[in-house]
Amino acid sequence: MIGAAELLLIVLIIVLVFGTSRLSRAADTTKAAVKVGKKKVWVTNPVTGEKEFTLMSLEKELALGRRTHAEVQQKWGLYDDDDLQQYIHGVGLKMAKASHWPQLPWRFSVVDDSSVNAFAAPGGFIYLTRGLLAYLCDEAELAGVLAHEIGHVTARHRAKGYTREQGAQAGLWLVRIFWPAARTLSGFADKGLGMLFLSYGRDDELEADRLAVGYLAACGWDPAGLPRVLTTLGRLQDASGEEVPTWLSTHPSSPDRVAELEDTVTRVRNRPTGDNRSGYRQKIQGLRFGDGPGHRLAAHTIADGDSWQSLASKPIDAATLAILNGYPVTKPPRIGEAIKTVT
Repeated sequence: MIGAAELLLIVLIIVLVFGTSRLSRAADTTKAAVKVGKKKVWVTNPVTGEKEFTLMSLEKELALGRRTHAEVQQKWGLYDDDDLQQYIHGVGLKMAKASHWPQLPWRFSVVDDSSVNAFAAPGGFIYLTRGLLAYLCDEAELAGVLAHEIGHVTARHRAKGYTREQGAQAGLWLVRIFWPAARTLSGFADKGLGMLFLSYGRDDELEADRLAVGYLAACGWDPAGLPRVLTTLGRLQDASGEEVPTWLSTHPSSPDRVAELEDTVTRVRNRPTGDNRSGYRQKIQGLRFGDGPGHRLAAHTIADGDSWQSLASKPIDAATLAILNGYPVTKPPRIGEAIKTVT
């Protein structure tokens, strides 16, 4: 990130290389940069307890979160099921209150979209798609996804990305002022910056995973819920041959993340935990599946002779049905087990 001291150093170097004429011609813009530099703030990271430079104050973070929430509602809409929305919010809020930043005005919502995704907006606004809910098998897995997104917020990953982006933009701004011939080139760099900072880095993802496992254990959910989600979504991605689960497309590969989490899960499992499988299944009963208006999740108890192939029907094939229930594609269902189907 680039602070006021770094900006002054860059200006000094450019003055030495190009002389003072271009600096004087850019006086007004330079004054504006100085004003921005005076607005820098140092905040305490809730997770590390360390001071860090940021260009996103808490006020800005909350304002961006509220604006994002309005945009999410306009673009996708929230899933029309008040009971499900309250349930998701309750699970998320329980963990948020046990997190490193309990005082945020947290909000957890289900987005009416069939893609497999979850994301966090600044200020504690967390979203899951109904498409992702369908592939979760119990409450511990749900809590694992929510806890991961909570971890991104408490570690201020989005605020750090914003600060890095603004620092990069400041560098481009200086290049344009003192090297006019590079303006066309920097225009291309501008377009790439947005893509660069859309996703979290690997270290951010792994930190959010570790935080999530801790939050899960602290609240009494099985901390292995998150690795199970990653395994399921990895199977879905492998079966499709494409990066279908958006939640994985900008994250480290699921086998690597599961391996990274093994020791952490073992370490925090210091008391009994649960997954509330039956409670979660009841809440998602009838959930709309895919893009078809009449496709809903239903329950079926496996009888002798049942197989993924015999139970599959449009819009879901045998492999997807197995993955929907947390199974490898090659493993048959167990007799007497209650599974999710699509009707």
